[in-house]
Amino acid sequence: MRANQTVAGIKMLLATLVISLSCVGMMQAQGELAVYRGRFTLSYQVHWGKSVLQPGDYTITIPSTGLPTFALISKADGNWGTRVVSGVHSGPTKGVNALLLKDKDGQLTVHSLSLPSLGIVLIYDPSLARESVQEARVSRTVPVMLAKR
Repeated sequence: MRANQTVAGIKMLLATLVISLSCVGMMQAQGELAVYRGRFTLSYQVHWGKSVLQPGDYTITIPSTGLPTFALISKADGNWGTRVVSGVHSGPTKGVNALLLKDKDGQLTVHSLSLPSLGIVLIYDPSLARESVQEARVSRTVPVMLAKR
């Protein structure tokens, strides 16, 4: 009986290892086939979805522009990462690639990611993105540079 439990445990461990390695391989493949890869620098703390980004250098990878659109945000040194999801596209847009920020409850918050290079704007906080032009005077932008491949 105990031998059967040990064999079952080993099989479960091997299955978990195989699945984990497959996920790593898929994430690497997605990174290589990304439709957009960029970098940006924050000088202040920013809220993006449920994540809080501290000041520093970041990379952003967007594997696909299908809905919902996932963006993988990582510290440039690779020590930290998060995923944000946009279920809303707007576009096309002109100008430079940039994060669009507004104050929300006393915190700078990403409401959109404008990517003219892809012809879209990814909206993360629709209520902030819809505010009138007068209220938008307190908006800030953070340039997002195309990363070298």
